[in-house]
Amino acid sequence: MTNAGATCDVPDFPEDRISHDFLLGGSVTLKQPVDGYRVAVDAVFLAAAVAINSRRDQKILDVGAAVGSAGLCVAHRLEDAVVTGIEVQDDLYALYCRNVVENNLVGRVTPVHGDINNPRLPLQAHGFDQVISNPPYYPSGTRPANESRATAHQEGHTSLKDWIGFCLKMLRPKGRITLVHRADHLDRIIGLLHGKAGDVTVYPIWSKDNSEAPLRVIVSARKGVASPFTLRRGLVLHDAAGAFLPQAEQILRNPVALPGF
Repeated sequence: MTNAGATCDVPDFPEDRISHDFLLGGSVTLKQPVDGYRVAVDAVFLAAAVAINSRRDQKILDVGAAVGSAGLCVAHRLEDAVVTGIEVQDDLYALYCRNVVENNLVGRVTPVHGDINNPRLPLQAHGFDQVISNPPYYPSGTRPANESRATAHQEGHTSLKDWIGFCLKMLRPKGRITLVHRADHLDRIIGLLHGKAGDVTVYPIWSKDNSEAPLRVIVSARKGVASPFTLRRGLVLHDAAGAFLPQAEQILRNPVALPGF
């Protein structure tokens, strides 16, 4: 099996442990573990926050790509996007390779197997126009029993500071970093970007209209730029009964951008 020009360097994932799922209304095919890391809607909203306005926006790095969901959605929606995704977990990386092939994106999406703490990664610093990421949401502590979920969702030997630092290192000057994270960690994210990236836009995602606080935030900023902070109105996901509202459903089911992006 091959990905974009390279052999997948880990054993294939057992078929009886794979679920066959879809994103963007079936236009993106996704193989993922039955038991372990599972793609959430966050990846789709992250992908919907990416825009290409010129040839200087095309080279995109997805940090912590897992099975490739965000990058695949970006490449499907934006035909000029050239995506590289880095993933450390062997099993998720193997499925990422398969997902690239099955979505006919060989040559436009390239999985890279490795740890962002490894200085020998085959990635060029300052070599990307945009970096997107869905960093682990939870601080170090008692780890979930499922190791794949623990690695994907919990800060371990790589802190949020290290994660954002790596993303900024990979960006060219004035390149754009876009993150999706827990809303209650917004202060940490803004603090880690301070003095390094500006033109910060915060896009809150609310579970319901009457929610006291957002569930998630999408934070977008440009490296080495000192422009004002912008807070968007954001998006409400669910009605009172818990069903997706039409605007959220439109983004989840179709290759469209978030309003304002």
